[in-house]
Amino acid sequence: MTKLASETAGVFGRNIHQISQIMPKDGPSTPGQQRKTAYSGNGIWVGQCEVTARDQPSQRHHHKDYDSIMYMLEGRIRVDWGENGEKSFELGPGDYGFFGRKVIHRAQIIDAPENCRYIFVRLGEGESVENVDGPGFALCD
Repeated sequence: MTKLASETAGVFGRNIHQISQIMPKDGPSTPGQQRKTAYSGNGIWVGQCEVTARDQPSQRHHHKDYDSIMYMLEGRIRVDWGENGEKSFELGPGDYGFFGRKVIHRAQIIDAPENCRYIFVRLGEGESVENVDGPGFALCD
């Protein structure tokens, strides 16, 4: 039997939440990528990131037990990933990126007058960022 919408509270409960541009909390961050959290709870994490890594890539990291959806707002970045860090792709304004859990990656600005900005939604639980020293894939628990 299917539940009616009125019988389920959903991710946000029976509320509408509004977060203004000055309200997001700092973090979690990676050297070269400064993040702000707009919402975190009930298996979802929403925020924004400013990539500041211009002369060298950001530190490698992964998003632990989260799948991430990214939408580029400003600038152009290159994302490096892969077992040995051998794979890469570029993202610019209007592009989406989809990142699987525990996939280690890093980003670097390749074209922007200032820094690059994107927004993202993560689905999962626990800590949303783990900074690491090298390429590959984080071990599964």
